[in-house]
Amino acid sequence: MSRAAWCLLLLGLAAPASSAALQVLIAQGLGGEKTYDEQFATQTAALRTAANALTAPANVQVLSGAQATRENIEAALRRLATAPADDRLVLYLVGHGSFDGDEYKFNIPGPDLTGRTLAALLNALPMRDQLVVAGGSSSGALQDLLKSDTRIVITGTRSGTESNITRFADEFAVALGEADADIDKNGSVSAQEAFDFAQRRVKDFYQRDVRLATEHAVLRGQRAPRFTLARLPGAAGEAVMADEPLQSPERSRILAALDALRLRKDQLPPTEYDAQLETLLLQLATLDLGAAPGARP
Repeated sequence: MSRAAWCLLLLGLAAPASSAALQVLIAQGLGGEKTYDEQFATQTAALRTAANALTAPANVQVLSGAQATRENIEAALRRLATAPADDRLVLYLVGHGSFDGDEYKFNIPGPDLTGRTLAALLNALPMRDQLVVAGGSSSGALQDLLKSDTRIVITGTRSGTESNITRFADEFAVALGEADADIDKNGSVSAQEAFDFAQRRVKDFYQRDVRLATEHAVLRGQRAPRFTLARLPGAAGEAVMADEPLQSPERSRILAALDALRLRKDQLPPTEYDAQLETLLLQLATLDLGAAPGARP
């Protein structure tokens, strides 16, 4: 039997994989001055690059500048109300926040987005698996507002009163393209790994400069180690041959399904999880086999 025929046979035996998709919304707020505008734009670019390597471009929404209004952010989240419950959501809030002792506000053109409004919008979505990353000033005020059994919340500060500009947000964005952040060396960076990397770099900065830390990042959510945020170039299982694009639609589909399955591991019976994992790994191996040099019909 030819290699191509063997590939088709294996695919025919494999059960259909989950089509769960990753939905990403990046909202870039106001910098207030050129330095911060450029800083936030750099963060947004890094987050967008990482997201585009994980999901279809249509699933990545970026709102910045005059487009990053409360109305547009709310509309973008409401549109996700029709997404399947198995989809995963990542929301990045890039920029300054403020806290008046009662209300958190994300600083954007026009009326600011409040923490309570954000919580209501997220709670209304069907997606069980959600991740919110707000690395800016006063972002810790969101922790209690967004607390949920299936939501991961990462903030650059531990409270609303830590109101200085943070270094954490920069370092978190860097982590998504940094091999040193991939602690388990599986070729990807999880939310937990990105958080740990950024936290280490922030701690090193304050110790090196002998300064009192004005920020203390917080992560809440047990699934953070299994929530993939970036896939590094040359990752295991992604080495593609010269005649196939690095990130083909089929490869993206399988890898996205693997990410979604691993995130739901604690929700499935072990036998069902193992069966679905085997199916997806078989599909990925078959795809690689069909693209291998010398493969002939």
